[in-house]
Amino acid sequence: MLAEMIKQTHHEVVLVHSVAEAVGIFKREPIDLVVLDIVPEADAALTVAGVRKGVDDVLQRKIPLLVVAKSFSESAFLLERGDVDVLVEVPTHADQLKQMVEQYVGCKVK
Repeated sequence: MLAEMIKQTHHEVVLVHSVAEAVGIFKREPIDLVVLDIVPEADAALTVAGVRKGVDDVLQRKIPLLVVAKSFSESAFLLERGDVDVLVEVPTHADQLKQMVEQYVGCKVK
């Protein structure tokens, strides 16, 4: 859903399924925002740390990290520690996601 909304703007969406795949993309593509959907079977802290390390090592600049998680209460520590910029609990409304993307990417999402 979010990927489709972003595709309607001037920004490209690249979907990946692992931290290693994301790091590979960081090496080849300019990235403005990382949207990370934490699946229930994943270790949120480990996944976020891997993405952050990839961003720091490869891009060497701060990239906003928006995390979508099943349980806000279980993932709130990521926000409290400053590991992520935005934490959104699913299900969420499209308008809320649009607003967050617009804030970090600087474009209007239809």
